[in-house]
Amino acid sequence: MRSVNQSVKQINETTIALPADMLKAGMFVCRLDRPWLGTPFLMQGFLVQSSQDIATLKSLCQFVFVDTEKSVYPFSRKKSKNPFARRSESKNYDLPASIDRDLARSGLRNVLPVYSETIKSLRTCFKQFGQDQLLNSKDLAQKVDNCLDSILSNTSAMSWLSRVKSHHNYTNEHAMHVSLLAMVFAVHCGWSREEAKIAGLSGLLFDIGMIKVPPQILNQPNPLSESEARLVHDHPKWTRYFLEKSGFEKAVVDAGYYHHERPDGNGYPAKRMASQTNQYARLIHILDAFDAMTSYRPYAEQRTVFEATKILYRGRGTEFDALMVDQLIEMLGVYPIGTIVELTSGEVGIVIGQNNDASLLPKLSVIRDQNKNEMPETVVNLRDIVDRQGNPRVRIKAMLHDGSYGVYMHEYTRQLLVS
Repeated sequence: MRSVNQSVKQINETTIALPADMLKAGMFVCRLDRPWLGTPFLMQGFLVQSSQDIATLKSLCQFVFVDTEKSVYPFSRKKSKNPFARRSESKNYDLPASIDRDLARSGLRNVLPVYSETIKSLRTCFKQFGQDQLLNSKDLAQKVDNCLDSILSNTSAMSWLSRVKSHHNYTNEHAMHVSLLAMVFAVHCGWSREEAKIAGLSGLLFDIGMIKVPPQILNQPNPLSESEARLVHDHPKWTRYFLEKSGFEKAVVDAGYYHHERPDGNGYPAKRMASQTNQYARLIHILDAFDAMTSYRPYAEQRTVFEATKILYRGRGTEFDALMVDQLIEMLGVYPIGTIVELTSGEVGIVIGQNNDASLLPKLSVIRDQNKNEMPETVVNLRDIVDRQGNPRVRIKAMLHDGSYGVYMHEYTRQLLVS
């Protein structure tokens, strides 16, 4: 698909890049020509709905990337040399929240094969590693590259998968989630593709040295003895050894070795100031803690995203890199997609979409009634539920843990995919 206007470029089968002044309401913007950081828009991508959206984008960007498949703007679906062959006057779109559900479902269907293949490859590599203590660096690098392609084409869906927690396979999923979050963070901040790839590899492999720590020590709920703590504190040294032995580049090796260092110098194993470590080690330190806190572990309380980010914020500048904590909180937003929430009405739902102009009033799939009983799924946009004065009638009361009131993200995701 090519345009008569040569400034419109075909990126892939469904994505075009076009000048910001050619934007129309109803187009789905999936990437910008600048980092999402510092813009009022959500990095998961969004449908342009008004002239105000267009004006803001024009003030920030020279060109944008548009997903023609997700757009409701009437692109020509026939084989035409002009993607604007059916161009209509720009107008405001009053889009139902069900569109966000449809986008989530189609996005998940597109990226799930890449996610599943990477998890499978990770398990195979770790199993082989247990036998000969070597990792297939080329295979893992290729899998990370594939994941990065999926993130660039559908950030929202890959972010969603980082919220799907298994209560039975923490180790592999933790590495995968840290890797995904690291790449999403890199995209959010405008890092180069190579930097994003290194961040993703670092997220997959930073804890490989934990193989030297007996499982009974890792999973015990009681405080560690001095000798047990020493074993745990040695795992970054083993990570460095194994990654060097497997032929990974220095940036990935250093990220694994230094990911427990702190800005105040009280980390381990080298007690370096975090400023003396690379950006990947500082990032992995934060994401390791964040994903662990929001996951189910037999030896620690599971926390909501809100609770986890509060802990990160309190530790900024001492335990965690302050700037990166701020950037992570901005990336996640108030209510990240895939968050389980309780409403002031008593109902329980899952965040499926967000409003750029109303971050406290996202789009939800409500699946528990006010008595916390199962109910037919109802898709709503909280921004549109108002009283006669135009004030919100229903708000989010609290974030919930995965599994609260019998609501599990992995089960909802499975139902969404087959619906």
